[in-house]
Amino acid sequence: MTTKIWVTRTEPAATLSAEAWTKAGFYPIVAPLLSVEKLDSKSIIPDDATLIFTSANGVRHCGLIGDDRQVYCVGDATALMAKALGFTSVTSADGDWKKLTNIIAKTSDPIVHISGSIVRGQIVDTLRAQGFDARREIVYQTRAVTSWPMDVNQIDAVALYSPMAADILMALPPRYLGHLTAYCLSENIAAPLSGMTIRIAHAPNERALIACSETPEP
Repeated sequence: MTTKIWVTRTEPAATLSAEAWTKAGFYPIVAPLLSVEKLDSKSIIPDDATLIFTSANGVRHCGLIGDDRQVYCVGDATALMAKALGFTSVTSADGDWKKLTNIIAKTSDPIVHISGSIVRGQIVDTLRAQGFDARREIVYQTRAVTSWPMDVNQIDAVALYSPMAADILMALPPRYLGHLTAYCLSENIAAPLSGMTIRIAHAPNERALIACSETPEP
């Protein structure tokens, strides 16, 4: 029997994830637990600023035209989005914000972390402590979606891509969760979960997330 998996991430990424799960032999049900709303930028980002993106949504909503400035991205998917927008000097930190802060080249130019209203980690604070001129620019906000267009009892697993989505999932009554297997992109995402089988990807990317579903139970 084909495993039905609930894909919880925001669109348009959810549709792309559904395609990947389908190729892996699952039956994906797309029902985001989060929605994204673009915010009007409150300040001008200098042309000489080094940019940091920690999500593809930050790239989508930054309002910038790609150029050859230095861009650092927390992971490969975000880096691909930055390149698609036209940025040509893009470095990926392989999904680790701490690694990102360690690979940024010394510069006296301003550094702008373009993000959503909620961030995990302390990128700007860490860079400031290292002597960089760093600030954060919020270009979108994420909202919880709490009406799910499905019968949760009819699905087998849930794919979780952010800690906020995991928090929202736990708002469901426990009777809906006990039968689920939760596939989590990182340990931080898995942290708030309880009452279900939990599997964690060995790396924060979709390939590893799908691979953890294929690993035998310990």
